[in-house]
Amino acid sequence: MSSHYLATEIMVTTRSKDVQREQPEKSPNQSPERLSKESPAPEGSNEAPLDPTKHSFDIPFNKKQIPCELQGGTESDTPSLIFTHGAGGGLNNPATQEFVAGFAESAPVVLFQGTMNLPNRIKAYETVIEHTNFSEALGGRSMGARAAGTIAAENEETKAVVLVSYPLIGKGGDLRDEILLNLPERVDVLFIIGSEDNMCPHDQFDEVRENMKARSWLAVVQDADHGMSVKPKAATVPMRKKTGEIAAAWLKNRDADLRFCSLHWDSEKEEAVAGRWEESGKLSSQPGEEAQPGEEAQPKAKKRKVD
Repeated sequence: MSSHYLATEIMVTTRSKDVQREQPEKSPNQSPERLSKESPAPEGSNEAPLDPTKHSFDIPFNKKQIPCELQGGTESDTPSLIFTHGAGGGLNNPATQEFVAGFAESAPVVLFQGTMNLPNRIKAYETVIEHTNFSEALGGRSMGARAAGTIAAENEETKAVVLVSYPLIGKGGDLRDEILLNLPERVDVLFIIGSEDNMCPHDQFDEVRENMKARSWLAVVQDADHGMSVKPKAATVPMRKKTGEIAAAWLKNRDADLRFCSLHWDSEKEEAVAGRWEESGKLSSQPGEEAQPGEEAQPKAKKRKVD
């Protein structure tokens, strides 16, 4: 981030109590300032070194702070993407962090934390855009994808949006298509959806996509659920990272004639594999059981961990 951040008085602070519970315990020899600057652990400490490519900062918002991270770059870099998590997660949500880690391997990304309230998340998104070197691309997973889509339709500078695990169907079976249908032609859309995501019924998604004004691309993760979890369990982290890599590559260079690709786990090589982009493809044409409208992606007890 540039000197523009200093002008807006972004201050690195200790996170709220809720966020602190998700963070590793601090060493008594390490100050909050050293933590925020991602310094190595003190010599002789058993604490693991912090990631030097992850920079934490806060943005003032309604007398509070929006916790943010810049990954994959330095403070002077312009992020290629602004991204936010789902309803039940936070900065440290595994599905979000692993997507961002994959993206950050080739491009800088800003991740921010918001509340479970969609209107509040949208306002927070607007504030983050105002305080960063915005570079035309927004994104989010689950509820965060809904927020990103809403802002993309309103912000004239937005040229692309990355929607991971878009929750097309709500708890009551309501169709959440308005945000997608409102996206204008100037916005290119990348959907990353699991073939077993039961919050995104296949046929309904394909119909909504066909009716969108905005151009869209679809990357289907075979056998993945709403949280982008796959089997075997060991495949989940590399698969999530691969979706981030796909998103970063798509933002850099996307072909208007090639709109579909499929990702799968190669059990023999034990690696996540992304196929080549093809001219066309539909979610309904992928193997797997059809989702049921209104069905939760995970049992209620696990919902907050999935988003």
